[in-house]
Amino acid sequence: MDVLNFREILVKQPFLQITARRPLETLRVVDKKDAVEYEGQDKASYTVLSQEEMLRQYYPTGHKINNELLYPDIWKQDPDTKKWYQQKITRCSLGFQQVITTKHIIHLTGNDVQFELAEGDKDVNKRELAVGEDINPDLLFKEDEGSRAHLLSLFRQGWLKLGMEMVFYETVRSLMITAECAVVAYRRGKGNAGFRSLSYLNGDKLYPHYDPVSGELTLFARKFYDYDEDGTAITEWVEVWDDKMFYRFKRSTPESSTVIRIKDWFGLNGFEKVLEERHGFDFIPVAYCRNDNGCCWSAAQDTIEKFEEAMSYFFENNKAFAFPILVVSGEGVELKGDANGAVKAISIDSSDGDAHFLDHNDVSNSYNTLLTKFYDLIYEQSFTVKPPELKSGDLPGVALKLLYSPAIERAIEDAQILQPLLDKLVYMVKYIWGLHEDCQADLLSLDINAWIEPYVHQNDTELTTNLSQAVQNNILSIRTASERLTKYAKNDEYERITRQMKEKMLLNVAEANLKRTHTVKEDIRKQETLLKFGKGQDVNTGLGGGSGRTRETDENGNHPGENNWDKFDQQRF
Repeated sequence: MDVLNFREILVKQPFLQITARRPLETLRVVDKKDAVEYEGQDKASYTVLSQEEMLRQYYPTGHKINNELLYPDIWKQDPDTKKWYQQKITRCSLGFQQVITTKHIIHLTGNDVQFELAEGDKDVNKRELAVGEDINPDLLFKEDEGSRAHLLSLFRQGWLKLGMEMVFYETVRSLMITAECAVVAYRRGKGNAGFRSLSYLNGDKLYPHYDPVSGELTLFARKFYDYDEDGTAITEWVEVWDDKMFYRFKRSTPESSTVIRIKDWFGLNGFEKVLEERHGFDFIPVAYCRNDNGCCWSAAQDTIEKFEEAMSYFFENNKAFAFPILVVSGEGVELKGDANGAVKAISIDSSDGDAHFLDHNDVSNSYNTLLTKFYDLIYEQSFTVKPPELKSGDLPGVALKLLYSPAIERAIEDAQILQPLLDKLVYMVKYIWGLHEDCQADLLSLDINAWIEPYVHQNDTELTTNLSQAVQNNILSIRTASERLTKYAKNDEYERITRQMKEKMLLNVAEANLKRTHTVKEDIRKQETLLKFGKGQDVNTGLGGGSGRTRETDENGNHPGENNWDKFDQQRF
């Protein structure tokens, strides 16, 4: 990498748009005699859509209607002085592209990225109870630290800790506006790792290179500039990633672009290597995605430009005919007005004088239809839905999906385009977070199914009711229901549910144990009583039963150990 051929590195496939040009040699010629049909070679012609042009389309200030070369101002000559004066025309540039982009981004990122185990959780420690065995909630709800459910929860924690939802939002936004995006992972020791989104929106020019056979990424380069306070490029930087190393090169750019191109042609590129280090991964830590169809509004761009042109003509027409025109006739006409030029009084000396306003022209029905049709086509061609006006309360889920069907269909297509990038992000998160938690091998071997769930306006009450009924009817598990109810459920929602069930069961077990202890003590007391006094005998007298204890007395009625002489003497004397 000491000598890097930047003429081969800093290249990539451009974004192309096919044109309507057709060569004449494509006309078919048929020989009737031999019944042979000949067809010339049809060569399609394309125009290059640069990412600079995408930015011009995105921001209203860069629209074509504001270009004075494409839509020149009006020049008029003064008949007296013969001087030419420039009359500025009204230019109407509208932000349709930003509206379309925002709606597409929200449909893709409104819901968090969904994760699930590819083959279910088979190794959760839940054993069956033997006959007569006591219930132990600690064993019943115990999940091993190496179980797949625990690893999935650990991965979700890493996804949130590393800020991947924000990174994914920035990535989707870049794809919608500039038709490409990239995410690079970095490591600076065990505790310093993360992700960064690269985009042309931030001044990054991306250059991916693929293996021609497998199609896998073999090299990735990024070029950007440092600018001074006047906006002049001072230093040009190039960063390169391969499967082991990370390189950074720079060169000063005070020279003219012609001199730089000549140096590049002869191999004197002028780049100086300032950094070479291992990036800490055993693969290229870059996830890249590209949409060859261009930005999200490309299909409606031509209609947007025609709509802006028609609206500009409409404003110009209003400047001439929107306000009433005062017509005054007769002799001795005198107009009196205020400081702003408005006419307040009209004085006419002649008896046949008159003053009235001309009726201004209304917008024709055909012109109004044209503007309305353009407006509707812009949303239809970009698969964007205007929010409908509702006359009542909440709508059923099916009705909402039908209303937003075009947006949902486009979001599903964009989700398929982003799926390879999402899979690479999942792999890199498992790699980084596995190192952080000392379980990299377990996380890398964990099969996680990640997908984008398009955001749709929905009735939360209806969704909650459907999930609850599915759980009650044993159609859906509690874990799956909590994962689907992402608006309210937390990352470890099922673990919270199991802890709650465990605490409830522990309370029930403690209460049952207390009742059982009380019952056992009472049974022991009864058994001791029966053994002591004999079965069926009276506790106090010992009578009425077979083997009860007898109470012996002497001839004076005294029991053994008793002495009643004192009582007898008292009665006697």
